[in-house]
Amino acid sequence: MCAAALAAGAVSSMAQNVYSLNVVGYVNYGFSAGNYVLVSNPLDNTNNDLNTIIPSAPDGSTVQLWSVALQDFAASTPQFSTSTGKWFPTASIAPGQGFFVVANGNFTNTFVGNVRQGPVTNTLVGNGNYECIASTVPLGGGTTNVLDQYPALDGDTIQIWSVALQDFAATTPQYSTSTGKWFPDYNFNVGDGFFLVRNGAGTNYVRSFTVQ
Repeated sequence: MCAAALAAGAVSSMAQNVYSLNVVGYVNYGFSAGNYVLVSNPLDNTNNDLNTIIPSAPDGSTVQLWSVALQDFAASTPQFSTSTGKWFPTASIAPGQGFFVVANGNFTNTFVGNVRQGPVTNTLVGNGNYECIASTVPLGGGTTNVLDQYPALDGDTIQIWSVALQDFAATTPQYSTSTGKWFPDYNFNVGDGFFLVRNGAGTNYVRSFTVQ
């Protein structure tokens, strides 16, 4: 479904001997016609506007944004028009936020941007609410890897969207404080979104990440 690549560029100031690392990359993610696909923005841009992160899509494709307050889709439904080459209305979608794309034709989007480094905060409301989130960095793999440094509570669950079923998958990873693990584990692709249901009060999920 997806492929990712990263490239690092170091910029230095010899007078001050100061070095900064700018890591840019891309993630290819495929969408199938007529299906709800739960995805995320895996890379950061100065402008995380829909028109920046998904600059082109089949005419009539839509984006469905999740409202935690409503526990349902938000009223605003951005739609892509090939005549204008834009989404309207648009929306800003930062890394760490999941959203649905309903493509009006098969296509592959290439997300391009910077890898977020240092501490990044994802504010969670918890209390059993469904929250549509994703990894704040372009990493896939097991649940522990995708949710690294998340302060999990006993009974927290992950709801995984199945494109084939067009519904939640039967697999529901749950966290156990007695084992310190999510079971059953699930292997995420880079750029996958998912629902987290936190079994307790809200929290600021702070993840610190550095490209080695």
